[in-house]
Amino acid sequence: MKTERILAPVDGSKMAHFALKEADNLASKSGGKLTLMFVHAVATVHLMDGEFPEPIEITEALMARAQEIMEKWADSLTTPETDRNIVIECGNPAQTIVEYSAEHDLIVMSTHGHTGWNHVHLGSVAERVVRGAHCDVLIVKQPGGTSD
Repeated sequence: MKTERILAPVDGSKMAHFALKEADNLASKSGGKLTLMFVHAVATVHLMDGEFPEPIEITEALMARAQEIMEKWADSLTTPETDRNIVIECGNPAQTIVEYSAEHDLIVMSTHGHTGWNHVHLGSVAERVVRGAHCDVLIVKQPGGTSD
């Protein structure tokens, strides 16, 4: 498994932070480059026959806050600053991660382990990434099997 270019998609959860630490460990041990990625799925409200995306001001505020959080997380990593970068996008998370996977050797991510109705209704970003990725995918499970 190549680890020269590692993509670590995060969503702000504890599980994603745990997976990021694992990606950082792999990147720093192999001398690889690490990309931290956050994808904001723009909320859309459906009302009768209309579809209304969230206001641009809200999207911009969320993206700015995501940048702050990602920079804070990046500062705690052992991968040298010159070997890591932050990517923040708007779009479909699974689709965007799959698109970026073409430029990477490995994706390291977590899953929330939704089951039953939540899995059917929400789907699984990790599952869709595994099926569509252009590189290897490592799904990290936190010790104790807890998720949030």
